[in-house]
Amino acid sequence: MKAVILTKSDIEALIPHAGGMCLLEQVLSYTDEEIICRTQSHLDVGNPLKTDGKLSKMHLIEYGAQAIAVHGGLMALSMATVEPKLGYIATVKAVRWGVLNPLTDFLEVTATAIMADEMSKLYAFCVTDAELRNVCSGRVMVIHPDSD
Repeated sequence: MKAVILTKSDIEALIPHAGGMCLLEQVLSYTDEEIICRTQSHLDVGNPLKTDGKLSKMHLIEYGAQAIAVHGGLMALSMATVEPKLGYIATVKAVRWGVLNPLTDFLEVTATAIMADEMSKLYAFCVTDAELRNVCSGRVMVIHPDSD
């Protein structure tokens, strides 16, 4: 098993999501280009994204987006003079769906930076289950409207 380097409380300090809306629970590793997170929030009966007790595969895009946000926060911290920037999802493209087993032990979320500048970031993300099967993957463009 991979070592946990950040916990949910650490993650909540990096992104604007808190409580149940902070979907990621662990950061297993990260570099300047990539982050790997893990969670069991899909098993939580109180998960705010669930409808009638079920999580839609569509919501897995939010898991990917939160991994991107955590990576952005970590990169801002690594450059002590830079404040984390608020970002918004601008586009989601090339989404591929696998089978979501709602009872899988955990979800692992990987986000890989493809391009980044002051105004936007483009990432590829992949959500896999405990058996390492691809459940959802795609590309997300995040914009930073308050960038100078």
